[in-house]
Amino acid sequence: MNASDAHFHPMDHDPALLLATMQRQSVEPLVAALDRVLQRADDFLFDRSASSSDGIELTSLRDLRRARAGIARDFEAGVLAAYRRLSLSGEAAGGARVELSLVDEEALEQQLADEQMVDRLGRAHAPALDSLQHRLGALLGRAAVPPRDNPVGPLALASALRDALRPAALSTSVHIVLFKFLERELAVALHPLYQRLNELLAEAGVLPAFTSTQQGEAPPFVEAVPTTGVAPAGWDQVPDAPREQALFASLLGMLQDWRRGSGAAGGRGAGHGTGQSLQASEVLTVLTRMQGAPPASLDHVLEEGRSSLAEQLRREVLLAARRFGVGGEQVHLSAGDEDAVDLVGMLFDVLLDERDFEPQVRRKIGRLLVPYVKVAVKDRRLFLSKVHPARKLLNVVAEACEGNHGEAPQERELLERVDGTIERLVAEYNEDVAIFETLEQDLRAFMAQHRKRVELSERRAADAQRGRERLDQARTEAGADLARRRGDRELPQAIDDFLSSYAHHHLTQVILRDTRDSVRYGEALHAVMGLLSAFDHADLGEAPDRLPALDRAALVDILASSGCVGGSAEQAVSILHDTLVQLALGNRVAVDAARLPEQPAAPVAAAPEPELPFSVAADFDYDPALAERIRTLPIGTWVQLTSDSGRTEPAKASWVSPISGRILFVNRRGIRVLVASAEELAAMCAQGRMKLREADTAFDDAMHQMLGRLKAAAPAQAIATVD
Repeated sequence: MNASDAHFHPMDHDPALLLATMQRQSVEPLVAALDRVLQRADDFLFDRSASSSDGIELTSLRDLRRARAGIARDFEAGVLAAYRRLSLSGEAAGGARVELSLVDEEALEQQLADEQMVDRLGRAHAPALDSLQHRLGALLGRAAVPPRDNPVGPLALASALRDALRPAALSTSVHIVLFKFLERELAVALHPLYQRLNELLAEAGVLPAFTSTQQGEAPPFVEAVPTTGVAPAGWDQVPDAPREQALFASLLGMLQDWRRGSGAAGGRGAGHGTGQSLQASEVLTVLTRMQGAPPASLDHVLEEGRSSLAEQLRREVLLAARRFGVGGEQVHLSAGDEDAVDLVGMLFDVLLDERDFEPQVRRKIGRLLVPYVKVAVKDRRLFLSKVHPARKLLNVVAEACEGNHGEAPQERELLERVDGTIERLVAEYNEDVAIFETLEQDLRAFMAQHRKRVELSERRAADAQRGRERLDQARTEAGADLARRRGDRELPQAIDDFLSSYAHHHLTQVILRDTRDSVRYGEALHAVMGLLSAFDHADLGEAPDRLPALDRAALVDILASSGCVGGSAEQAVSILHDTLVQLALGNRVAVDAARLPEQPAAPVAAAPEPELPFSVAADFDYDPALAERIRTLPIGTWVQLTSDSGRTEPAKASWVSPISGRILFVNRRGIRVLVASAEELAAMCAQGRMKLREADTAFDDAMHQMLGRLKAAAPAQAIATVD
């Protein structure tokens, strides 16, 4: 949200202003998405024209390039027009009369492509769309804005693109390609846009508590149109969660863009026009031979951690193919198989870079690389389905190994179990993914006992922290109550010792056991006030026999909390009384000499924080928005922490203090490693000492990290191209 758009209140902003703000926040990301669509379509047609002999794709490419600026301009104008229609009045502005007519076959194909995009995006973003349309309706005094009137809804965006394409007179095939690419781009771009617009309206007081009852469905997979023609066998359309589809589509598209831009070794950008392309069955044969005895070069890459596993694995597959006599000297991987190798290689690169694995564990996990490439070559659901057996197995292996340094017998036993799991997979996997499910279930069942021990440690850590904070709070409250009643009095040593030690200890214990509102707490404070009142009279020189009487029973009860009982307690009360008498008589020497008996039980001290491997600076800067995000982290969220010694380890948000709001983090063994406020944690993020993970599981988080790396590489490529 722009700074100028940040302060919205329902009392001083009208609907027109809110709609204008929504329009400003919508146009830029939508136009940017269309620009990416046009660029991808250009690349797609260019690649197709290189292998086409009839010149149709080349003609389509020229037509698209001539019309590109006009399409972008008209699409933006269409989005703006949709906002204008909505703001004209409170009545539906988009309900144009529908005329029925016969359409030819090509027009019908175009219409079906449009409708499929609208249907899929509508189902994928159903909750956010429903909320937005109800808020727009409330803003305009209607029950809800229908989908056709929502200026950023899939229906309106499809209409804007259709109208923008009409003057260009592009072929039906190009029209369909553009809508397929737009579907993929909007699957990613609409989620943050809808979230921003809903937040904007809610902050302005428009249905701030509204929660949609709609549920997003899983539309058919929005496939990335391959740059070399038909999608490879085995990578069929797979229904799954919309967010997974959007992430994978974006990841695959950026990988292909990066490969073309960087000329990655062996990539299609380096020239795949000559030689024979290996069939998927041939690739699987080569990988099967490599599975039992992976090349030593892969172990070297795993150990030194600087080279790319993807590039090394791609080279080794081609070398092995030539060595086994599969294909000729110019053999290369097909487009889909190359994607599978690169994606799995990058996945393992990220997994091993970002997670805390011991060196021997890194080598063991590296043994999984070849089997997982085999899975990816056969089935893209590895990247699309959270419940894919191979994906689940990798998650449980990472969970068992991350942060496991084999320091306890149970940890060593768990690592040995992981070793056996990996060895069995390497030995038995024969392209039937059932083995992944069997091994995952066995390892997870074994970990259940380990997890129970960890959960017990977590509860102990939380209980200890809770007790520590309750004690600190009770001590602070008791000290504050005593300080208010004492005021600025300069008390004799005996009375000062009684208040700061015995009374403070007693009040703290009463708060912990009976609460601050209890009768016993009130009686103790009343006895303290009686002692201070007697001091005031004595300090004014009033006769000893006229001093207020002390509540001896209550004072004895206070002394008993510290173990001062019986004759010792009576003696202590007598010393307090005698001190007051000597003060009233003006005998300063006797007053200064009076001392209470030594306290049998040590007074309650401030609970010191145990020394932990992670700490934060006393003075720190932080991003308030990030602090708020951290404050709402769900219990069980894993983060990465860098210790004072520079060691990176995983930690889990285990408990949030209801007293201080601080978050307790534990390690994989359930041991307390950090307790900090959201602000301190945000500062640690700014210092690079804490990193929030994008997803709950190792596989999901690695996919997000891969996307981040490809995005980070894009600007560098652009600069290199300009230079």
